[in-house]
Amino acid sequence: MADLLIITHEHIGSRMAGPGIRAWEIAKSLARAGFEVLLATPYPEISGEGTLSVVGFMWEDPASLERWLRSARAVMATGPVLSRVVHRLRKPLEQPTIVDLYYVPEIEIVLLSSISSSPFLIDLFVEETLTYLRCGDFFVYATERQRDFWLGALWMAGRLNERTLALDLERWIARVPMGIPDDPPRGEKRVLKGVIPGIRPEDKVVLWMGGIWEWTDPMTLGEAMEHVLRHHPEVRLVFGAVHHYDERVVPPMSRAAQFLRWCQERDWLGRYVFFLDWIPYEQRGLYLLEADIGVSLHDHPLESRYAVRARSLDYLWASLPCVLSAGDELADLLQAYGLARLVPTRDPRAVAEALLSWLEESPSREQLARRTLPLRDQLRWSVVVRPVEAFLRDPQFAPDASFARGRASYWIELRAENDRLRAENIGLREYLEAARRGRIVRVLNRIYRIWGRSFL
Repeated sequence: MADLLIITHEHIGSRMAGPGIRAWEIAKSLARAGFEVLLATPYPEISGEGTLSVVGFMWEDPASLERWLRSARAVMATGPVLSRVVHRLRKPLEQPTIVDLYYVPEIEIVLLSSISSSPFLIDLFVEETLTYLRCGDFFVYATERQRDFWLGALWMAGRLNERTLALDLERWIARVPMGIPDDPPRGEKRVLKGVIPGIRPEDKVVLWMGGIWEWTDPMTLGEAMEHVLRHHPEVRLVFGAVHHYDERVVPPMSRAAQFLRWCQERDWLGRYVFFLDWIPYEQRGLYLLEADIGVSLHDHPLESRYAVRARSLDYLWASLPCVLSAGDELADLLQAYGLARLVPTRDPRAVAEALLSWLEESPSREQLARRTLPLRDQLRWSVVVRPVEAFLRDPQFAPDASFARGRASYWIELRAENDRLRAENIGLREYLEAARRGRIVRVLNRIYRIWGRSFL
């Protein structure tokens, strides 16, 4: 029987995005601490190491996941993944459940889908959020701003009550930041300068780790580069990727297409701007060590306020001086430790000035490493997972678990009935009549009659 099953929707292998990286590194750190861990993914590309096993499942086959659920004492997943799991199984999980709230996906969903004009869909996402908050027993977040956000959400989900508030709050919700590897990056192999056609050994590389998403701002960086190149024509801009490597997980973004067109119009591709095909996870240290400056720009203030920038942590890990958009907690930390220069959103001149300042007068990597050592020590994966370790030593259901899971079950069953009726292509009138006859709505109607109202 494994101590923990971690479920992720991302690839676990040579190429990984933020959620996959977090699941993999937490699993590895817990295994090294002596726990037996299963990491379940629809896309297993490696087998694991030591007491960590990477296992596969299929969303279309709930039994393939139930097999691993029966093999674990506790379960951990991000909120949206947990919601998808319980809807597939049509019931809350039977083990103590850790909900990883390290990012706020609902904001990303709105930005990706442009659904702000559809109250119905927004209501659906709210109900999804309430479902996974009601199915959890221990909650972890990444930043102090997120803590306040999620405490508010837990209040709306009915989870702040006399039973949960009687606990020491740290036994119920705790900070688990995005981390960095315990060992610094190493390697002498060249991967950029003199290797990629168009990048000479003497050129300066500005590295944008990761891809281009709807909340990122490559256009401002491109406009800043026009000014930088007038002073330093030897500068080259390298992106880790254009899109996510698997469109089944994350679809292509319009921002990426817009920026590609912008570069093509100026004949910059292969001259000043270069796109890689997603940097392999185990090789990213080579790229970070060879780069001269890291950069990450974003232009949505709400997304930034609660964001966790995994790629900014790469710059910290490698002690790489960087230029970051102001707005998120990690950017403030990296500025305080002298590693980052922060710029306002959509300000090409400020970005150009920040890049030029690093190009013309930059501390050595050794100096930056000494400055940031205290922060790097705080954010090592072996340190940040300690609250999860403490929970796994004595995994327990939340004191209000029975009531909260019961509330979640109503919506899980209602969603299952909705999906069934839609699959049968039942018309609206027939759907409403069938819904009125449904057991869940009958129960809700009884409750609503107490208030002199009808649910449906």
